[in-house]
Amino acid sequence: MKKLTFNQQRTLKTFHLIFAGVWLTCVFLLLCLPFVVTNFSSGDDLYLYNKIYHFIDLAVLSPSAAGTLLTGLLYSLLTPWGFFKHGWLIYKWIITLLVIGVGTFYLGPMVSKLLLIAGEKKFLAIQDEYYIESQLIGIWAAIINSILLIIAVVVSVFKPKMK
Repeated sequence: MKKLTFNQQRTLKTFHLIFAGVWLTCVFLLLCLPFVVTNFSSGDDLYLYNKIYHFIDLAVLSPSAAGTLLTGLLYSLLTPWGFFKHGWLIYKWIITLLVIGVGTFYLGPMVSKLLLIAGEKKFLAIQDEYYIESQLIGIWAAIINSILLIIAVVVSVFKPKMK
């Protein structure tokens, strides 16, 4: 397969870094949002909070994660780096696929369901067992995803020798 020129590689890397930066920023936002917005005075406030959370998750985070995955795939295919030449690349692939998979098949649907519950029950949603449990799961997922993505960034910069 034809490899990219140096300038094409730099352009692709730029997009990869932008997508990864937006992805990590969104994960941080989803981690901080529950702690910043704590006083709900009405069901409409609670619904708006869930609407914002849902928007960040599905309209910004998900496309940036997909963009990171796509540009990483192109980078592996079209440059000498490949997929499995280095342990740190394998780690990045595992983390990327794991975080995207869990987000797509578990967390994304959960966030959508929370929005529905907040829309239907309004202020009473804060008493719903699923709602309460899912809020806690969302916080822990954001903590774990933040750590994994930060490690992926560090590994990308330092490129440690990993077997």
